[in-house]
Amino acid sequence: MGKILKFQSATTIDLFNISMLSAKAKSKELLIYEKGSLSDVIGQERAEKIRKVFLKNRVMVKQITNNPILPRFSENDEFTNKCMSFRYIPKNIFSIENEMLIFDNITAAYNLDKKSYKLAIFEDEIFAINQKQLFLNLWEQGILPKLGFTYEPSHVFYNSVDFHIDGKQFIIYPDKEADKAYQNWTRQRMEKYLTDIVSANKDFFKHADYCVGFIWNYQNEKMIDMWRFSFNHVDDYSGPLGEVRVFRNGELSNNLGMASGNTLLVLGYEEKLRRQSKDLKGYLKGSVPKLPLELSNGKNFF
Repeated sequence: MGKILKFQSATTIDLFNISMLSAKAKSKELLIYEKGSLSDVIGQERAEKIRKVFLKNRVMVKQITNNPILPRFSENDEFTNKCMSFRYIPKNIFSIENEMLIFDNITAAYNLDKKSYKLAIFEDEIFAINQKQLFLNLWEQGILPKLGFTYEPSHVFYNSVDFHIDGKQFIIYPDKEADKAYQNWTRQRMEKYLTDIVSANKDFFKHADYCVGFIWNYQNEKMIDMWRFSFNHVDDYSGPLGEVRVFRNGELSNNLGMASGNTLLVLGYEEKLRRQSKDLKGYLKGSVPKLPLELSNGKNFF
């Protein structure tokens, strides 16, 4: 029989060290099953020190909690907005009895009984991968908890805006940073801007059944990623065929890549809604995807 992993007695220094190690995750990602505030365990000063390291290393934190209301836990708003995202899971679906950290090839669990802290660390790549899979499956079932603090994550999107150009529907998502380049634009001006792009690139757009675009800012220049989608007549189970072109100040750009990251996440939500619709018409005429708070500020761009 191999060595059995057991909880061992731990000090607040041990818990500080494993938390600090997670703030330096090579994968730039930490998954947490949250039981209580880190500040209550190792103290506010040391907890904020770790949060500064998360921010410096740009490690993104996904946190699942059984608490439907999440109180303010950090004085570092920049850390909260740039590094954190949250989901609430009821205890009857998954009960969190111990705090758990999953990062790189490490899975660490500890209890929060101040009378006797205990910690277990398991370093194994396959086990960590399996734990990440379980976490992300639960994440998809979760909802945003009510937050007892102001939460304004960076690189979120305004509500989408629909246009009909050349007989096709264009679903446009403005990035929060887009208003630096598209200051004081009206809907009419945006429609003219898009129409000019479509007219100058007919060979690209003529094959589209619908398009999803993302406007953003690059050094105060007007950027837009335009995705065209068409039916996949070979294998409909794989979804529509997609292709993207980047336009800079209305002209095709060959020296800048598309704005990825959140853009691809929003496309995933668009695709999820499409698959839930009976047909393309139902998708285009139905409600827009309900994006999580980390991706949408809920405001209108115009």
